[in-house]
Amino acid sequence: MSSNTITATKRHARLALLAQYFLMGFVYASLISRYPAIQAHFGMSIGQLSFVPLSMAIGSLITTPFCCHLIARFGSKKLINVSFAYMLLLPLMTLMPNIYILYAFCFLYGSLVTITDVAINGNSILVENAYKRPVVSMFHALYYVGVCCGSLLSIHCITQQIDVMEHHAYVAIISAIGVFYIRRFFLQESVGKAREAKKTPLIILPKGILLLIAFIALCSRVTEGSFTNWSTIYMKTIIEFPENLAPLGLTIYAAFMSLGRFIGDPIRKRYSDPVILLGSCIMTTIGIFTIIADTSFAFAAIGFFITGLGISCLVPIIYTLAGHQKEVSPGVGIAMVNTVSSTAFLFGPFLIGRIADAYSMRTAYGYVLALAILMTILTTQLVKRKR
Repeated sequence: MSSNTITATKRHARLALLAQYFLMGFVYASLISRYPAIQAHFGMSIGQLSFVPLSMAIGSLITTPFCCHLIARFGSKKLINVSFAYMLLLPLMTLMPNIYILYAFCFLYGSLVTITDVAINGNSILVENAYKRPVVSMFHALYYVGVCCGSLLSIHCITQQIDVMEHHAYVAIISAIGVFYIRRFFLQESVGKAREAKKTPLIILPKGILLLIAFIALCSRVTEGSFTNWSTIYMKTIIEFPENLAPLGLTIYAAFMSLGRFIGDPIRKRYSDPVILLGSCIMTTIGIFTIIADTSFAFAAIGFFITGLGISCLVPIIYTLAGHQKEVSPGVGIAMVNTVSSTAFLFGPFLIGRIADAYSMRTAYGYVLALAILMTILTTQLVKRKR
Protein backbone atom coordinates (compact mmCIF):
# COMPACT_ATOMS: atom_id res chain seq x y z
CA MET A 1 0.00 0.00 0.00
CA SER A 2 1.47 3.40 -1.02
CA SER A 3 2.13 6.13 1.54
CA ASN A 4 -0.53 8.33 -0.12
CA THR A 5 -3.11 5.56 0.24
CA ILE A 6 -2.20 5.03 3.91
CA THR A 7 -2.45 8.76 4.59
CA ALA A 8 -5.85 8.96 2.88
CA THR A 9 -7.11 5.93 4.80
CA LYS A 10 -6.09 7.48 8.13
CA ARG A 11 -7.64 10.81 7.22
CA HIS A 12 -10.92 9.24 6.10
CA ALA A 13 -11.07 7.12 9.27
CA ARG A 14 -10.43 10.19 11.42
CA LEU A 15 -13.13 12.24 9.66
CA ALA A 16 -15.57 9.33 9.90
CA LEU A 17 -15.01 9.05 13.66
CA LEU A 18 -15.42 12.80 14.10
CA ALA A 19 -18.78 12.56 12.33
CA GLN A 20 -19.82 9.47 14.34
CA TYR A 21 -19.04 11.13 17.68
CA PHE A 22 -20.96 14.24 16.60
CA LEU A 23 -24.02 12.20 15.62
CA MET A 24 -24.01 10.24 18.89
CA GLY A 25 -23.88 13.48 20.89
CA PHE A 26 -26.60 14.98 18.72
CA VAL A 27 -28.92 12.02 19.34
CA TYR A 28 -28.18 11.88 23.07
CA ALA A 29 -28.89 15.59 23.63
CA SER A 30 -32.11 15.28 21.65
CA LEU A 31 -33.21 12.58 24.09
CA ILE A 32 -32.24 14.11 27.44
CA SER A 33 -33.35 17.64 26.50
CA ARG A 34 -36.89 16.29 26.13
CA TYR A 35 -36.96 14.56 29.53
CA PRO A 36 -39.48 17.14 30.86
CA ALA A 37 -41.77 16.42 27.89
CA ILE A 38 -41.39 12.66 28.34
CA GLN A 39 -42.12 13.11 32.05
CA ALA A 40 -45.29 15.06 31.23
CA HIS A 41 -46.33 12.61 28.49
CA PHE A 42 -46.34 9.65 30.89
CA GLY A 43 -47.37 11.69 33.96
CA MET A 44 -44.27 10.69 35.93
CA SER A 45 -42.70 12.19 39.04
CA ILE A 46 -38.96 12.93 39.07
CA GLY A 47 -38.47 9.67 40.95
CA GLN A 48 -40.32 7.70 38.26
CA LEU A 49 -38.41 9.58 35.56
CA SER A 50 -35.14 8.48 37.18
CA PHE A 51 -36.03 4.89 36.21
CA VAL A 52 -35.56 5.88 32.55
CA PRO A 53 -31.76 6.39 32.86
CA LEU A 54 -31.67 3.53 35.40
CA SER A 55 -33.18 1.12 32.86
CA MET A 56 -30.61 2.24 30.31
CA ALA A 57 -27.94 1.76 32.98
CA ILE A 58 -29.02 -1.83 33.70
CA GLY A 59 -28.99 -2.61 29.99
CA SER A 60 -25.51 -1.11 29.77
CA LEU A 61 -24.32 -2.91 32.89
CA ILE A 62 -25.45 -6.33 31.68
CA THR A 63 -24.09 -5.79 28.16
CA THR A 64 -20.69 -4.27 28.99
CA PRO A 65 -18.97 -7.44 30.32
CA PHE A 66 -19.68 -9.14 26.98
CA CYS A 67 -18.25 -6.26 24.93
CA CYS A 68 -14.71 -7.66 25.28
CA HIS A 69 -15.86 -10.85 23.55
CA LEU A 70 -17.88 -8.96 20.92
CA ILE A 71 -14.97 -6.65 20.07
CA ALA A 72 -12.63 -9.62 19.86
CA ARG A 73 -14.94 -11.65 17.65
CA PHE A 74 -16.32 -9.01 15.28
CA GLY A 75 -13.99 -6.01 15.59
CA SER A 76 -14.93 -2.43 16.37
CA LYS A 77 -15.71 -1.52 12.75
CA LYS A 78 -18.57 -4.03 12.45
CA LEU A 79 -19.96 -3.26 15.91
CA ILE A 80 -20.30 0.45 15.11
CA ASN A 81 -23.19 -0.59 12.82
CA VAL A 82 -25.22 -1.18 16.00
CA SER A 83 -25.65 2.60 16.14
CA PHE A 84 -28.20 2.28 13.31
CA ALA A 85 -30.52 0.41 15.66
CA TYR A 86 -30.58 2.79 18.61
CA MET A 87 -30.75 5.90 16.42
CA LEU A 88 -33.78 4.60 14.56
CA LEU A 89 -35.45 3.43 17.79
CA LEU A 90 -35.38 6.93 19.33
CA PRO A 91 -38.79 8.14 17.98
CA LEU A 92 -40.55 5.07 19.38
CA MET A 93 -39.96 6.05 23.02
CA THR A 94 -43.20 8.04 23.44
CA LEU A 95 -45.21 5.29 21.71
CA MET A 96 -44.75 2.92 24.66
CA PRO A 97 -48.19 2.11 26.16
CA ASN A 98 -47.11 2.57 29.81
CA ILE A 99 -44.06 3.39 31.90
CA TYR A 100 -43.17 -0.27 32.51
CA ILE A 101 -42.90 -0.99 28.79
CA LEU A 102 -40.96 2.29 28.53
CA TYR A 103 -38.45 1.00 31.09
CA ALA A 104 -38.03 -2.25 29.12
CA PHE A 105 -37.51 -0.22 25.94
CA CYS A 106 -34.84 1.87 27.70
CA PHE A 107 -33.10 -1.33 28.85
CA LEU A 108 -32.69 -2.38 25.20
CA TYR A 109 -31.71 1.15 24.20
CA GLY A 110 -28.95 1.28 26.83
CA SER A 111 -27.53 -2.05 25.63
CA LEU A 112 -27.27 -0.85 22.04
CA VAL A 113 -25.70 2.47 23.02
CA THR A 114 -23.07 0.70 25.14
CA ILE A 115 -21.99 -1.63 22.34
CA THR A 116 -21.63 1.35 20.00
CA ASP A 117 -19.80 3.40 22.63
CA VAL A 118 -17.17 0.70 23.27
CA ALA A 119 -16.75 0.12 19.53
CA ILE A 120 -16.12 3.75 18.57
CA ASN A 121 -13.76 4.33 21.50
CA GLY A 122 -11.79 1.22 20.53
CA ASN A 123 -11.67 2.41 16.92
CA SER A 124 -10.49 5.86 18.01
CA ILE A 125 -7.44 4.29 19.71
CA LEU A 126 -6.65 2.50 16.44
CA VAL A 127 -6.69 5.85 14.64
CA GLU A 128 -4.55 7.48 17.34
CA ASN A 129 -2.02 4.65 17.03
CA ALA A 130 -1.99 5.14 13.25
CA TYR A 131 -1.31 8.89 13.64
CA LYS A 132 1.27 8.31 16.41
CA ARG A 133 0.12 11.47 18.20
CA PRO A 134 -2.82 12.44 20.49
CA VAL A 135 -6.10 12.77 18.56
CA VAL A 136 -8.66 11.15 20.89
CA SER A 137 -9.67 14.39 22.65
CA MET A 138 -10.76 15.84 19.31
CA PHE A 139 -13.18 12.94 18.79
CA HIS A 140 -14.77 13.50 22.19
CA ALA A 141 -14.90 17.23 21.47
CA LEU A 142 -17.10 16.53 18.47
CA TYR A 143 -19.40 14.47 20.70
CA TYR A 144 -20.14 17.55 22.77
CA VAL A 145 -20.41 19.75 19.71
CA GLY A 146 -23.16 17.30 18.78
CA VAL A 147 -24.66 17.62 22.28
CA CYS A 148 -24.59 21.41 21.98
CA CYS A 149 -26.29 21.32 18.55
CA GLY A 150 -28.83 18.76 19.76
CA SER A 151 -29.77 20.88 22.79
CA LEU A 152 -30.11 24.01 20.63
CA LEU A 153 -32.37 22.09 18.23
CA SER A 154 -34.41 20.94 21.23
CA ILE A 155 -34.83 24.54 22.39
CA HIS A 156 -36.12 25.40 18.91
CA CYS A 157 -38.50 22.42 18.80
CA ILE A 158 -39.88 23.12 22.28
CA THR A 159 -40.35 26.80 21.48
CA GLN A 160 -42.16 25.90 18.23
CA GLN A 161 -44.21 23.29 20.17
CA ILE A 162 -43.05 20.45 17.95
CA ASP A 163 -44.12 17.05 19.30
CA VAL A 164 -41.41 14.88 20.90
CA MET A 165 -41.95 12.01 18.47
CA GLU A 166 -41.76 14.28 15.43
CA HIS A 167 -38.63 15.95 16.79
CA HIS A 168 -36.96 12.60 17.46
CA ALA A 169 -38.00 11.26 14.03
CA TYR A 170 -36.10 14.09 12.31
CA VAL A 171 -33.05 13.42 14.49
CA ALA A 172 -33.17 9.65 13.83
CA ILE A 173 -33.41 9.99 10.05
CA ILE A 174 -30.59 12.54 9.80
CA SER A 175 -28.30 10.49 12.08
CA ALA A 176 -28.97 7.15 10.39
CA ILE A 177 -28.25 8.61 6.95
CA GLY A 178 -24.98 10.01 8.29
CA VAL A 179 -23.86 6.67 9.75
CA PHE A 180 -24.78 4.86 6.53
CA TYR A 181 -22.44 7.12 4.58
CA ILE A 182 -19.41 7.09 6.95
CA ARG A 183 -19.45 3.44 8.12
CA ARG A 184 -17.13 2.16 5.36
CA PHE A 185 -14.27 4.47 6.39
CA PHE A 186 -13.64 3.07 9.90
CA LEU A 187 -10.43 1.13 10.53
CA GLN A 188 -10.49 -2.63 11.06
CA GLU A 189 -8.27 -4.42 13.59
CA SER A 190 -5.36 -6.37 12.05
CA VAL A 191 -5.91 -10.05 11.24
CA GLY A 192 -3.20 -11.18 13.65
CA LYS A 193 -4.68 -9.31 16.59
CA ALA A 194 -8.16 -10.44 15.67
CA ARG A 195 -7.12 -14.12 15.81
CA GLU A 196 -5.38 -13.60 19.13
CA ALA A 197 -8.38 -11.67 20.48
CA LYS A 198 -10.76 -14.54 19.69
CA LYS A 199 -9.15 -16.37 22.62
CA THR A 200 -10.52 -13.66 24.93
CA PRO A 201 -12.90 -15.10 27.56
CA LEU A 202 -16.59 -14.23 27.39
CA ILE A 203 -16.24 -11.97 30.45
CA ILE A 204 -12.97 -10.42 31.66
CA LEU A 205 -12.45 -8.05 34.59
CA PRO A 206 -9.68 -5.44 35.01
CA LYS A 207 -6.87 -5.80 37.51
CA GLY A 208 -3.82 -3.85 38.64
CA ILE A 209 -3.57 -0.33 37.25
CA LEU A 210 -6.53 -1.00 34.95
CA LEU A 211 -8.68 -1.50 38.04
CA LEU A 212 -7.60 1.89 39.44
CA ILE A 213 -8.33 3.50 36.07
CA ALA A 214 -11.72 1.76 36.08
CA PHE A 215 -12.73 3.28 39.44
CA ILE A 216 -11.65 6.74 38.28
CA ALA A 217 -13.77 6.16 35.18
CA LEU A 218 -16.66 5.12 37.44
CA CYS A 219 -16.61 8.45 39.30
CA SER A 220 -16.09 10.34 36.04
CA ARG A 221 -19.11 8.75 34.38
CA VAL A 222 -21.34 9.42 37.40
CA THR A 223 -20.29 13.08 37.33
CA GLU A 224 -20.67 13.47 33.58
CA GLY A 225 -23.98 11.60 33.58
CA SER A 226 -25.36 13.84 36.31
CA PHE A 227 -24.90 16.89 34.11
CA THR A 228 -26.01 15.44 30.80
CA ASN A 229 -29.08 13.75 32.30
CA TRP A 230 -30.21 16.23 34.96
CA SER A 231 -28.94 19.69 33.98
CA THR A 232 -32.22 20.47 32.18
CA ILE A 233 -34.28 19.44 35.22
CA TYR A 234 -31.90 21.42 37.49
CA MET A 235 -32.38 24.57 35.42
CA LYS A 236 -36.15 24.14 35.47
CA THR A 237 -36.62 23.29 39.16
CA ILE A 238 -33.78 25.14 40.96
CA ILE A 239 -33.04 28.08 38.64
CA GLU A 240 -36.77 28.20 37.68
CA PHE A 241 -36.26 28.61 33.94
CA PRO A 242 -39.21 27.99 31.57
CA GLU A 243 -39.17 24.62 29.80
CA ASN A 244 -38.08 26.00 26.44
CA LEU A 245 -34.99 27.64 28.03
CA ALA A 246 -34.17 24.87 30.51
CA PRO A 247 -31.76 23.11 28.07
CA LEU A 248 -29.58 26.26 28.20
CA GLY A 249 -27.59 24.77 31.10
CA LEU A 250 -26.81 21.71 29.01
CA THR A 251 -25.85 23.99 26.12
CA ILE A 252 -23.33 25.95 28.24
CA TYR A 253 -21.91 22.76 29.72
CA ALA A 254 -21.63 21.05 26.32
CA ALA A 255 -20.06 24.12 24.68
CA PHE A 256 -17.23 24.26 27.20
CA MET A 257 -16.90 20.47 27.21
CA SER A 258 -16.23 20.61 23.47
CA LEU A 259 -13.88 23.61 23.89
CA GLY A 260 -11.87 21.75 26.53
CA ARG A 261 -11.59 18.71 24.28
CA PHE A 262 -10.53 20.79 21.28
CA ILE A 263 -7.55 22.08 23.25
CA GLY A 264 -7.01 18.75 25.03
CA ASP A 265 -4.70 17.14 22.45
CA PRO A 266 -2.21 20.07 22.33
CA ILE A 267 -2.12 20.09 26.15
CA ARG A 268 -1.45 16.33 26.18
CA LYS A 269 1.66 16.94 24.06
CA ARG A 270 3.15 19.06 26.87
CA TYR A 271 2.03 17.27 30.03
CA SER A 272 1.55 13.65 31.06
CA ASP A 273 -1.95 12.19 30.98
CA PRO A 274 -2.16 11.47 34.75
CA VAL A 275 -1.18 15.07 35.62
CA ILE A 276 -3.81 16.51 33.24
CA LEU A 277 -6.31 14.07 34.74
CA LEU A 278 -5.60 15.37 38.26
CA GLY A 279 -5.95 19.00 37.17
CA SER A 280 -9.24 18.18 35.46
CA CYS A 281 -10.58 16.53 38.64
CA ILE A 282 -9.73 19.59 40.74
CA MET A 283 -11.42 21.93 38.24
CA THR A 284 -14.51 19.70 38.13
CA THR A 285 -14.79 19.81 41.93
CA ILE A 286 -14.58 23.62 41.93
CA GLY A 287 -17.23 23.83 39.18
CA ILE A 288 -19.76 21.63 40.99
CA PHE A 289 -19.23 23.57 44.24
CA THR A 290 -19.94 26.81 42.37
CA ILE A 291 -23.23 25.45 40.99
CA ILE A 292 -24.63 24.45 44.38
CA ALA A 293 -23.23 27.50 46.23
CA ASP A 294 -26.15 29.67 45.07
CA THR A 295 -29.44 29.33 43.18
CA SER A 296 -28.89 32.24 40.79
CA PHE A 297 -28.37 31.78 37.06
CA ALA A 298 -24.97 33.51 37.27
CA PHE A 299 -23.58 30.88 39.66
CA ALA A 300 -25.13 28.07 37.62
CA ALA A 301 -23.71 29.40 34.34
CA ILE A 302 -20.20 29.85 35.80
CA GLY A 303 -20.42 26.42 37.42
CA PHE A 304 -21.51 24.71 34.21
CA PHE A 305 -18.68 26.50 32.37
CA ILE A 306 -15.97 25.42 34.88
CA THR A 307 -17.35 21.90 35.21
CA GLY A 308 -17.54 21.50 31.44
CA LEU A 309 -13.88 22.45 31.06
CA GLY A 310 -12.91 20.21 33.98
CA ILE A 311 -14.73 17.10 32.83
CA SER A 312 -13.76 17.63 29.18
CA CYS A 313 -10.45 15.77 29.26
CA LEU A 314 -11.40 13.05 31.76
CA VAL A 315 -12.96 10.47 29.43
CA PRO A 316 -10.48 10.86 26.52
CA ILE A 317 -7.50 10.41 28.87
CA ILE A 318 -9.09 7.54 30.78
CA TYR A 319 -9.86 5.67 27.55
CA THR A 320 -6.38 6.41 26.21
CA LEU A 321 -4.74 5.04 29.37
CA ALA A 322 -6.97 1.95 29.18
CA GLY A 323 -6.39 1.45 25.45
CA HIS A 324 -2.61 1.74 25.65
CA GLN A 325 -2.03 -1.10 28.09
CA LYS A 326 0.44 -3.49 26.45
CA GLU A 327 -1.16 -6.71 27.66
CA VAL A 328 -4.49 -6.16 25.86
CA SER A 329 -5.78 -4.71 22.58
CA PRO A 330 -7.26 -1.17 22.70
CA GLY A 331 -10.87 -2.32 22.37
CA VAL A 332 -10.50 -5.02 25.02
CA GLY A 333 -8.74 -2.64 27.44
CA ILE A 334 -11.53 -0.09 27.12
CA ALA A 335 -14.19 -2.80 27.47
CA MET A 336 -12.49 -4.05 30.68
CA VAL A 337 -12.57 -0.56 32.20
CA ASN A 338 -16.18 -0.14 31.06
CA THR A 339 -17.12 -3.38 32.83
CA VAL A 340 -16.55 -1.57 36.14
CA SER A 341 -17.35 2.01 35.13
CA SER A 342 -20.70 1.09 33.58
CA THR A 343 -22.02 0.56 37.11
CA ALA A 344 -21.80 4.38 37.32
CA PHE A 345 -25.29 4.57 35.92
CA LEU A 346 -26.56 2.75 39.02
CA PHE A 347 -24.84 5.28 41.31
CA GLY A 348 -25.52 8.24 39.03
CA PRO A 349 -28.72 9.28 37.22
CA PHE A 350 -31.02 6.96 39.18
CA LEU A 351 -29.68 7.79 42.64
CA ILE A 352 -29.57 11.49 41.80
CA GLY A 353 -33.22 11.31 40.77
CA ARG A 354 -34.17 9.59 44.02
CA ILE A 355 -32.27 12.13 46.13
CA ALA A 356 -33.87 14.98 44.17
CA ASP A 357 -37.32 13.43 44.65
CA ALA A 358 -36.79 13.13 48.41
CA TYR A 359 -34.97 16.43 48.99
CA SER A 360 -34.04 18.63 46.02
CA MET A 361 -31.92 18.63 42.88
CA ARG A 362 -29.47 20.93 44.65
CA THR A 363 -28.94 18.33 47.39
CA ALA A 364 -28.46 15.67 44.71
CA TYR A 365 -25.65 17.72 43.17
CA GLY A 366 -24.00 17.79 46.61
CA TYR A 367 -23.72 14.00 46.26
CA VAL A 368 -22.02 14.53 42.88
CA LEU A 369 -19.57 16.94 44.54
CA ALA A 370 -18.58 14.21 47.02
CA LEU A 371 -17.88 11.82 44.13
CA ALA A 372 -15.75 14.46 42.39
CA ILE A 373 -13.64 14.76 45.56
CA LEU A 374 -13.27 10.94 45.66
CA MET A 375 -12.23 10.95 41.99
CA THR A 376 -9.53 13.53 42.78
CA ILE A 377 -8.15 11.34 45.57
CA LEU A 378 -8.02 8.25 43.29
CA THR A 379 -6.33 10.23 40.53
CA THR A 380 -3.67 11.36 43.02
CA GLN A 381 -2.88 7.69 43.62
CA LEU A 382 -2.67 7.09 39.85
CA VAL A 383 -0.16 9.95 39.47
CA LYS A 384 1.98 8.45 42.26
CA ARG A 385 1.93 5.00 40.63
CA LYS A 386 2.84 6.40 37.23
CA ARG A 387 5.80 8.24 38.73
